[in-house]
Amino acid sequence: MKRWIGRTLVAIGVLHTVFGVVVFSPVWAALFHEGVWNTVNQQPLREAAYWFLYFGFVVLLLGALVDWCEAQQRRLPAFLGWGLLAMTLGGVVVMPASGMWLALIPAIGLIRQQAAPATKVKVLA
Repeated sequence: MKRWIGRTLVAIGVLHTVFGVVVFSPVWAALFHEGVWNTVNQQPLREAAYWFLYFGFVVLLLGALVDWCEAQQRRLPAFLGWGLLAMTLGGVVVMPASGMWLALIPAIGLIRQQAAPATKVKVLA
């Protein structure tokens, strides 16, 4: 089993985080200038910047976990691939001009991995 699904998710997480830092840099500068504590509430642009960066970190962590499972030759549960696919398709429908399309690659990879014969692969319960 090749280790590529987790690494792809890590790359997406890194790209998402870097993009969020760059695009929202004026927002981050204002937050840090104001001392960070309680500087986001009720301000949509600041909330968008925070959740954009936060989601990038979540995808990065998910990718690290999937990569670890791939290194251990463990197959992830089927719901992870199907869930990632559902989230991705939902995001593509709502925001077709976004980079959400990138997540189709690891989602399909996870689904295909689960459908492959279980030779030499430990199943993660």
